[in-house]
Amino acid sequence: MRLPSATPIPLERPQTPERARVEEAARGLEGQFAQMLIKTLRSTTPGDPFAGDPTYRDLYDQALAQSLTKGRGLGLQPMIVKQLTRATQGDAQPATPAGPLPINPPARPIPLQPAGTPSGLPLPAGLRGDVLALTPASHGTSLPAMARPPMLPQQTASTATCDENAPLDCSSPEAFVRSVWPHAKKAAAELGVSPKALVAQAALETGWGRRLAGKDGKASSHNLFGIKASGGWQGAQVDAPTFEYVNGERISVRARFRSYASAADAFADYTRLLQNPRYAAARGSGDDVHRFAHALQRAGYATDPMYAAKIAAIADGATLRRALDGLEG
Repeated sequence: MRLPSATPIPLERPQTPERARVEEAARGLEGQFAQMLIKTLRSTTPGDPFAGDPTYRDLYDQALAQSLTKGRGLGLQPMIVKQLTRATQGDAQPATPAGPLPINPPARPIPLQPAGTPSGLPLPAGLRGDVLALTPASHGTSLPAMARPPMLPQQTASTATCDENAPLDCSSPEAFVRSVWPHAKKAAAELGVSPKALVAQAALETGWGRRLAGKDGKASSHNLFGIKASGGWQGAQVDAPTFEYVNGERISVRARFRSYASAADAFADYTRLLQNPRYAAARGSGDDVHRFAHALQRAGYATDPMYAAKIAAIADGATLRRALDGLEG
């Protein structure tokens, strides 16, 4: 059997897309790259406040990626536009006077200065002040020049003990948990709640002890629970910036916060505060961290609509679990 000869079908090169469409595609690709970069950095840094809560973490990463790629973005868009234009125009694109690109071009890192996130939460301490670099490659951009962020020291000894008279230590999440654990157990016993819930709330309010209200490098307010100097407070006070949610919108404000001489005093005042009838539903919640956190939010402890979810995420997360595994008693 002989097949008839095939009729040739002429193929025409598609028209070159408009410049605006190419730039829009470049922005989208840069945004996807930014999300991948954020995910990679988070996987190498302990203390993820969204651990165990991927829904809010993905939304947070998406918003952060959009912020990083606004305006000039990461500086990748011009290169992506050039590559897309060359790919669509083919041989019609005139050769550049500089000649062909070398197969292995020398690395010229593009510095990226990490900044605060759109929600106001700073990037992990291990990344602050570091410079991330993107190394050009023959087919786009690769990441061999990106330095791995330094890991915070971890307490690996299973016999680490807690001293209720020890100063507050924020050198690592494990050290922070070890320094507040005796006070958390005492307060939790009085309130009928899980000490893990109190540690998780303190970690959320202070970034594992690194963002205490009024902390200036010389002195600390020891305000572990973000308690403001209201309700007839007659003790020491500090003025500090903070965030509030008004009609669902996050705004920056300054407020007066209570100041304590020690972490023990902070937990003692927090215990007194939760004796208020408005927090009756939170007391006596036992080991149910979710019940405790949602009762706090319903009582108006904080204006953040995600306050309860964040406490629960930290309490259920790997960072706190690892810190508690290293404690004795």
